[in-house]
Amino acid sequence: MRETESQAFWRAALRPGPLVVAALTALGAYFLAPWLMVPGALLYLLIVYSTGPARVRRARLHEELGLDLRDAPPGLKRWNTVLRETLARIELDLKRGEGDNARILRPVGDEVEALGDDIRRLIRQAYALHRYLNNTNVAMINARVAQLEAQIATTQDDFSRQQLAEAVEALRRQLANCEHIRVLIGRTEATLENMQASLQSIGSSVVKLTAGEFTDVSRASQDSLERLSSARSTVSALEDVLEQVELA
Repeated sequence: MRETESQAFWRAALRPGPLVVAALTALGAYFLAPWLMVPGALLYLLIVYSTGPARVRRARLHEELGLDLRDAPPGLKRWNTVLRETLARIELDLKRGEGDNARILRPVGDEVEALGDDIRRLIRQAYALHRYLNNTNVAMINARVAQLEAQIATTQDDFSRQQLAEAVEALRRQLANCEHIRVLIGRTEATLENMQASLQSIGSSVVKLTAGEFTDVSRASQDSLERLSSARSTVSALEDVLEQVELA
């Protein structure tokens, strides 16, 4: 499971750097002036926060769709938020397991975390494709194709006609690639819809498992693992397709 901000705080609080600051603060307050305790304590907390919880938050930001989501399509933006919240809720429910249930649910938690990584990676790939589309002027390419075709019609030299025809073919491939990318972004959003439905179902099972509502906990846990494995396979297959798209 990922490190929480609370865990990061206590880990950072016991690192050598902050402890040295704390020790110097205590010595300064004792031997020099008691008021040194206030700025020393503030400095200590600042160092602990920046190397602990703040570091965790920065890591989470890097897992987001991108540094700037303003130009992302609404579907990807929405799923980036919805799925993150769903995954966080499932992880929180998993932590409520106790005793044997907690042990049995640990593999489910690992798979949920792995699926979350897969989904974030898929969204980032789709976002990269969307940005490519935004930076490609399809209307200008179509206009250029029309100009070149008109030029071909009036060109007598065979070599020149061949070169112009190859240029037109390259531009048409680029247009076809843009249309293919639009289809893939639509498929990505449909897949994310499916992942959300699957996660909601798995989340419901996790709640029941932690509450001891299943008579066969191992079987119920295995069912969740199988559904998670199927979900990861679906995401992985689409990832492979997105990776093969040429952005040129």
